[in-house]
Amino acid sequence: MNFNSTDIRYMRYALQLARVGQGETWPNPAVGCVIIEKSNSKKINPVIIGTGYTNKGGVPHAEIMAMNSKSNNLDGATMYVTLEPCCHTGKSKPCTQEIVRNNLKRVVIAMVDPNPLVAGKGIDELKKNGIEVIVGCCESEAKEQNYGFIQRITKNKPKITVKLAVTNDNYICRKDDKRLKITNHLIDKYIHLIRAKHDAILIGNGTYKKDNPKLTVRLDGYNKKMHRFLLSTNLEFRKESNLFIDNQNNNLTLIAGNDVSEVTLKDLEYQGVRVLRVKKDLQSGRLDLFDAFENIARIGINNLLIEPGAILFGSLIENSLPDDIIIFKSREDLGKSGLEVTQINKLLNNKNGQYEKNYEKIIFDTTMYHYRKIA
Repeated sequence: MNFNSTDIRYMRYALQLARVGQGETWPNPAVGCVIIEKSNSKKINPVIIGTGYTNKGGVPHAEIMAMNSKSNNLDGATMYVTLEPCCHTGKSKPCTQEIVRNNLKRVVIAMVDPNPLVAGKGIDELKKNGIEVIVGCCESEAKEQNYGFIQRITKNKPKITVKLAVTNDNYICRKDDKRLKITNHLIDKYIHLIRAKHDAILIGNGTYKKDNPKLTVRLDGYNKKMHRFLLSTNLEFRKESNLFIDNQNNNLTLIAGNDVSEVTLKDLEYQGVRVLRVKKDLQSGRLDLFDAFENIARIGINNLLIEPGAILFGSLIENSLPDDIIIFKSREDLGKSGLEVTQINKLLNNKNGQYEKNYEKIIFDTTMYHYRKIA
């Protein structure tokens, strides 16, 4: 370990900066960068002369943003960056090239980039040009922050977070299939904050039919058009629905069976709706969720939020697909009119061997439970 307490302090600031871009940077990861002035033994706290985070769509990269924001000469400075700088030309020039050009002396990196285009090559490029490189400072925090990106690159699957709301007696919906509103407006705002930190959101056909949702982020002063996915085996889709009406940014994708006709496909694409055709399960006739998520990963989605109904939630749990599960539990009972979902009861009663409770906390009048897949 060649990093010290000062390195840890500035790297943690870089990790905080990375959070600003979460949900906006895909297909790139959320990266933060801090640059401090040339080392001076007389100063206890070196002055920060540049900061940055990866912007929308991955451009510019955090390192470029930090170097462009400099308040002083970068000659001899130290850079703290949460992911290995790139060394290839993509949407922008290689970050390593700009770091060398600006004559930085030292670069502290939280984690190596798992992308085969980089994967240590950026570190080698910096070292070859006489720059001291330190790797592994706050590595576990950086890997946690970019778990979705790492999983997409190494396993061709986004990080999947499932969000549910249940009544006090553990019901997610009514037996009569009428819409059930569980959370209040304060919890709804908190849920929209969760949405904002994800690249995309997905629902099943049952939720679509029952709720007619917009699947947008509705927060004062925040204008984000997140990508929206609808699982619809046979393309049961209404053009007068909120999903279609609110598709000015062409950010809606329908996931359907691979037997969808070319005519239907072209008609929807002409209207700005993308269609992903995936395999169907031979026994149930339902969409193959593994194939669906692989297709979503290929688009570049790192972090996917799913707001499922009872059937989709059951399928997700049976196949151990969620990485995280967030449950908001109200204080109101539904009683005999509630539809029991076995997987929810097992989870909340700690009888599911695949997931363990990470933490729980009270938010307003609601308890939030966070579960994580057991490694």
